[in-house]
Amino acid sequence: MNPLQQASVRRKIYYFAAILGLFTLSMFWRGTIPIPLAGKASAASFVSNRTIVNQATRFELRELDQGDPEIAGTAVRLLMTGSRGFAVSSLWLSAIEKQKRNDFHEFEILVRAITKLQPNFITPWIFQSWNIAYNVSVEMHSIGDMYFYISRGIQLLAEGERRNTYRHVDPNSGEVRMIGSPDMRYQIAFYYQNKFGVSDQVQTLRCLMQLSCIPRDERNPDRLVDQKTGEVKLDEFQKFCEKHPHLIRRLRGRERLEDVTEKNKEKLQCKTPEEVVQFLRDNFTVPDRYRSATELAEASEQFPILPPKFNEGPDEVNPTSTLGDDFSGFRAARAWFSYSLILLPPNPTFPLDEGGEPMPSSTPRPGEYDQFNYRIPRSPMLIIFRQGAPRAQTYQADLEQKEGWFDESGWEIDARVDPANQWFPGKTVIVGQGTRWSQREWEKAAQLWEEHGRRYGLVLSPSRIRDLEETVRGPGQPTGRQAFLPPDPTPDQQNDPAFMRRYRAQSALFFYQQNRTVTNFPYYLASAEAEAKPETVQARKILWLADQARRVGNRNEAVKLYQDGFELWKKVLIDNPSFHRQEMNNRTEEDTYEYELDYIRLLVRVSPPELEQVVNRLGRGYQAVIPFLPDPFPASGRQWNPDVLEALKWEAAEKTVSPFAGNVPVDASRTPYRGMPWVRTDIKNSVRTRQGVQLLETHTDDQP
Repeated sequence: MNPLQQASVRRKIYYFAAILGLFTLSMFWRGTIPIPLAGKASAASFVSNRTIVNQATRFELRELDQGDPEIAGTAVRLLMTGSRGFAVSSLWLSAIEKQKRNDFHEFEILVRAITKLQPNFITPWIFQSWNIAYNVSVEMHSIGDMYFYISRGIQLLAEGERRNTYRHVDPNSGEVRMIGSPDMRYQIAFYYQNKFGVSDQVQTLRCLMQLSCIPRDERNPDRLVDQKTGEVKLDEFQKFCEKHPHLIRRLRGRERLEDVTEKNKEKLQCKTPEEVVQFLRDNFTVPDRYRSATELAEASEQFPILPPKFNEGPDEVNPTSTLGDDFSGFRAARAWFSYSLILLPPNPTFPLDEGGEPMPSSTPRPGEYDQFNYRIPRSPMLIIFRQGAPRAQTYQADLEQKEGWFDESGWEIDARVDPANQWFPGKTVIVGQGTRWSQREWEKAAQLWEEHGRRYGLVLSPSRIRDLEETVRGPGQPTGRQAFLPPDPTPDQQNDPAFMRRYRAQSALFFYQQNRTVTNFPYYLASAEAEAKPETVQARKILWLADQARRVGNRNEAVKLYQDGFELWKKVLIDNPSFHRQEMNNRTEEDTYEYELDYIRLLVRVSPPELEQVVNRLGRGYQAVIPFLPDPFPASGRQWNPDVLEALKWEAAEKTVSPFAGNVPVDASRTPYRGMPWVRTDIKNSVRTRQGVQLLETHTDDQP
């Protein structure tokens, strides 16, 4: 062997030895091979504790620690080795093409494949579930197919949440916590709240969700039909109505307060019991909670899919709960919102005052909370994230009011229905009795908002605010300065107790103003507290009945109901000044003027005697300019020009006849707004602009 060949062999031996050595070291470093003397020598123990396997175990980064394992997906990922990224990208592009071609079955298969290859990356789960629940569902022509894909999108994200939730044992306290992604739980809640709250065809979607919660045997249409004659058995149908009043009222399709446009107009008006039975038959195979006629399916196979039972939410629904007829997407959203909060760090300890009360604060930084036990969501802002549950409860309470559920009196099915379309001729059937529907929900909303405000420092007494301002201001400083966020303290400043006291007080004042502003907390708390009172519920009910009477043409009845409802509503405004004129919202005044506008329109059409008398008094003011001018409503002869007459009637109704004409009584001691207008002029102008109301102006040269 010549020298060149010998050198070549030596190089190969050196290379092989280096590769073998590096491979052996990597095995030790990975932790595949135990390090000798790791339990005795300090240096060996130091290195052993920092191997990849030991660090992954300590930080709970192994695949078994990342959530519910899935064997098939794990095997595929191991077989693909380094080509997984290329495969995921290819599948993603293919899924987009399938969606463009409306091949939704193949699209869903590809999405499932993507999530199997990337189970611990939450972005594919969130994006593709949103894609299915929103983009794919709206492409469906059938409302049943739309509901199916909404359910598939929510179930996909719930599966992702399970895949990324793992069991963590606190080494210090021994407490067991289920750690997961707050973002995924929040998005599930948002899907429920949005798709079953404000989306198109929302009434039908709510009905389908109710069917999903009813046992199959109970909603079997064959139980309601005589198999020999094919006619509906009214006795059985009445029992079904009494057990599911919310569902039946929605299927009846009448008495709604929402604005109905061509975009969201729904053909959901079952005029006969036969049409209700047909609706049950057409949607019998809707995704539901059951594996058989009466037996619940596994939690992961149910829809609506709900979070597991957790200690922090004893009142929230879970897979084993019995869901009542009033269950809605807002209840499901509230449960998921509450479930997401257990992953968030508690209010930081540094803003606590001497009394131990929570104080307003910002989003905690990584060093300020235990990152093993808690997570910070990506979006939205943390204080907004925290208010999801009370906000969903407010939606639920508002839904009860919009659909006409107020107190224990219930709903008469054939009320205001002509005899030809009555479901139970010659019989009075009232359903939903015995439950304080909206009042109960508003009481729960008030409880949640009060607890939310106390826990995160959104409710501070005037004395505490003064104490904080005095702490920040210092002796001899002017009062009333706007709170600003101070810069981060230096290490020396952190060791100065007096400085840190001022720093924390200044931060608390700043975040108190900011957090209340961005969340509109004062409005929600004041609204929930006022709406939960019996007199507010009664006022809302009477005004709702007045609106229904107006819609069906019972004008005289509507006028009387409006007058009674306004008297109660004025008392509500006087007794609840923070509800009347809220700190950061004009909603109550806008509602009041919208009620008044409906009443004024009604008065203009009805022209009651008291209105005609006022119009005549206004018209006589023109007689000084135009002699021998007759009254607008003369005892005999021709009336004035219709446009001018309508303008006079509107002016008379708003400024004189309306219960809200004039100001709040000066003797109303319970409100600081005595002597002021019930509704401010700028609010009236805003509502008029929004509704397109244009008031005609009268002139002295107008001819009658």
